[in-house]
Amino acid sequence: MMVMSKLCNLNTRSIDFTLTYLQAKIKTNIYLFPPAGIVINTEEQDLVLKLNKNLYVLKNAGRTWWEHLASGIKGVSFKQCEADQCVWKKDGLVIIVYVDNCLIFGNSKDEVEKIVEKIGKRFDITDKGTTVEEYLGVKIDHNKDGSFR
Repeated sequence: MMVMSKLCNLNTRSIDFTLTYLQAKIKTNIYLFPPAGIVINTEEQDLVLKLNKNLYVLKNAGRTWWEHLASGIKGVSFKQCEADQCVWKKDGLVIIVYVDNCLIFGNSKDEVEKIVEKIGKRFDITDKGTTVEEYLGVKIDHNKDGSFR
């Protein structure tokens, strides 16, 4: 998609979802004992805590985040690609998500900025800007002639 964005002169934006898994609420009741060293002043001996947010260590953490993310992106009228579930499209705009890394491509700079703003209202994000210098740990060098490596 990066090559297509250069060839078609698309506007690009990179965002990261902050504290990814913690943004999704869990749907089941999960209770746990207080961690060692944590003292809670109460007379009850068998005190347990109810978990309200998704944690990285839960078996379904990734799935719970993905369902939360999919719901949010569908909420801004994007349709998920059938061939690749990490790709979303809508009227000249494309969103690519890999866990907490997101690239947004579009014909119009204003439309890309509007989508970033809408996504930012639904999720905690860090806007990494219009020049994608790194994605998924791969460094991207932009050359003066418009190419990159």
